[in-house]
Amino acid sequence: MSIQVVLENSELILDISGWTAVTNLRRRIKIPYNSVVDVQTGNFKFPLTAIKRTGITTLDYKAGIFLIDGKKHFLTYHEDSKVIILSLKENEFDKVVIESEDPEQLANNILLRCSSLK
Repeated sequence: MSIQVVLENSELILDISGWTAVTNLRRRIKIPYNSVVDVQTGNFKFPLTAIKRTGITTLDYKAGIFLIDGKKHFLTYHEDSKVIILSLKENEFDKVVIESEDPEQLANNILLRCSSLK
C-alpha cells in the first residue's frame, strides 16, 4: 500500500509513498480531527466526470487529487469497497478517500478522536 495512516493526538497523518507520492509531489497530508465532519465506510464510485489534478488513474487504481462535483478530493484505493471516506471542513480537501484492510476499525479509531462528532 502506498499510504499509511498515523493517528496522532490532535490530527491524523497520511504518510504517502511510492508512485502516489511521486505523482502528487507530496509525502504527507495532515488532517486535524476538528476538521472532520463525517466518517463513512463502504463503496466509493469514481465518477466519469472527475477531473484529475494530479495522480494516477487506471481501471483498478485511483490515487491523487481530483475535482468531483466542484469539490476537491484526495483519493488512494484499489478496492472501492474497502475504503473510508472522510468529509472535511476548513481543510485543503473536501473529501479524503483511502483504502484500508479494516475500514470499520479505522473509522472507529478516527471517530474516537473526533470530539466534534461525539
